[in-house]
Amino acid sequence: MDKLELVLSESLPYVSDIEYAKELIQNSKDLDELKEKINKLIKEEKDITKQTDLRIILEKIEEIENK
Repeated sequence: MDKLELVLSESLPYVSDIEYAKELIQNSKDLDELKEKINKLIKEEKDITKQTDLRIILEKIEEIENK
């Protein structure tokens, strides 16, 4: 299992908008690109629920990177 799949499997149980999270993760080539996208989206996103989902994914990325 690659790291993106791991992020996907570890974050999906906690996010509200599963399809949004899944699409975001699957359309990234690696963790660095995903982190960049998420950091940008957190600043731009108006929807509190999506902001929270993005933070959850970001937290999971950091957990995986620090293993």
